[in-house]
Amino acid sequence: MNKQCCICLFFCLFKSVASDAQCTLVRLSGSPDMPPISYAINDEKQVGIGFEFVRTIIPKEITVEVTRPAPMQRVMQWARDGHIDMFVGLQSDNYPKDWFTVLHPAITDSAYAVFYRRGKRVMNMNKLYGLRGAILRDMSLNPEPSLNLEIDNLQLLRTDSIAKAIQLIKLKRIDYFIAPQWQTINTWFESGKTVPLAMLPEPIQINHVYLALSNFSPCLDHKASIEQEIVKAKRSGVMEALLEQSFLYTKAIDQFYNLIESP
Repeated sequence: MNKQCCICLFFCLFKSVASDAQCTLVRLSGSPDMPPISYAINDEKQVGIGFEFVRTIIPKEITVEVTRPAPMQRVMQWARDGHIDMFVGLQSDNYPKDWFTVLHPAITDSAYAVFYRRGKRVMNMNKLYGLRGAILRDMSLNPEPSLNLEIDNLQLLRTDSIAKAIQLIKLKRIDYFIAPQWQTINTWFESGKTVPLAMLPEPIQINHVYLALSNFSPCLDHKASIEQEIVKAKRSGVMEALLEQSFLYTKAIDQFYNLIESP
């Protein structure tokens, strides 16, 4: 048998074994800084209602595991290389199709808002021009068209996390930052509210939040059935119940209204 035939036989056998692999284990990961969907506790454990949602849609006979927290870029690498089966909390469906497959419909939405130091009197979007701002490193800024916000005229730097954005506010290195509402409220609450924050009530943009399967996971063959379970869970109000439970714990609704500064 010549070398070319050997190579052909190897890849044919590899493809056959891969296609016969069974989805008996689903390894989950997500952003370490996206509460309440996905977040890290003491850099040792990753939790969030996104993982709880997945457990409700995966058959009981399939084992579900959550990885240790890791930076977003590493988690993306894991998904691309098949070291995890599912990414929880993807906020875009525009990632390269050869990395992983985004599942539809979205499991929830994430509203992004402008946060600033209370007393700064940033009372509307037009006040942002001339101020120093920040956005998250992996964020794509796509303001709602009705806001008529000229993003090219904003002074924005990139920061790695909401916690670091809050720290930049505390150090007075920036005047405001743009980040997901509930993530920021959760992070601010858990940090002990060390900085007096305020928030503009109108979202600057709304992103869909997705689950995504690694293209190298044996569970990819179950894409259609998982999407059917997502639809059923959404109709049953599973995510709304999980969000409500999280909001009660962090008193997020109260914090939301407290963050809106009076004129």
